[in-house]
Amino acid sequence: MKRLFLGLQAEAPWPAEFPPGRILGEACRHMTLVFLGNVEAEPLIRALPEFPKPHFLLGLLGYTDKLLFLPPQHPHVVAYRINLMEHLSTLVKFQETLSVWLKSLGYSLSDDRPFLPHVTIARNPVSQAQWELPHLPVVFNKIHLYESTGNLNYTSLWNHSFLPPFEEKEHTADVAFCVRGTTVQELCVNAQGALAFLFPPIHAFFPKDAVNSLEEIVMQLNVGIAKADEEQGCSFKAVSFHGAIQHTNDLLEWEMIVDV
Repeated sequence: MKRLFLGLQAEAPWPAEFPPGRILGEACRHMTLVFLGNVEAEPLIRALPEFPKPHFLLGLLGYTDKLLFLPPQHPHVVAYRINLMEHLSTLVKFQETLSVWLKSLGYSLSDDRPFLPHVTIARNPVSQAQWELPHLPVVFNKIHLYESTGNLNYTSLWNHSFLPPFEEKEHTADVAFCVRGTTVQELCVNAQGALAFLFPPIHAFFPKDAVNSLEEIVMQLNVGIAKADEEQGCSFKAVSFHGAIQHTNDLLEWEMIVDV
């Protein structure tokens, strides 16, 4: 018998320090999709080749938008709620599909609460008054079958990876990213996320207008950089009008070069 759950590994530019509490290690921070509890692991592990793969091609980008103390009646957990933007409905549908598949294998899922996208950061003892919400981009690039082994430790027994929405690349003088998206608009959103991973406050300064071309993406990114620099200072100078959007296996890719 093992204590199992399926979850998405959370990656973010986490703060270097948190208020006092039992803090989860970076590798253990995740978004739970389905909690199984204490069950026999072998039947599930044997069934994983038939795991219902999600329809989304890329890892999911979201942002912390609320500090949560859970459960509300008797809180013992500190968590960040995640705004998944347009990805929320897609993830909810996948979570429902995953639950149906697990039930078909004979597993009983007792938690019927509505799906709440959040990442647990700490457990009691904590002082709620000492906690504040850092506004961070969070990326979910892997689904894991986790085993809870106690003392806030979670071991991955299996995982399924997605292509990241952005990846930093080596560049001689500036900062470079390979940015991906299924549409031009998603390419823009993921480019914003790439910059926010290096400088989280910049997310608040990007315009919300829709974009239809690479030129409009670059202009929108540079408006955000200029506003952030004016308001509080920013290490980015500008995003270069560089390269072209490439079409690769149903995805759009762009090499984003950032002058720093």
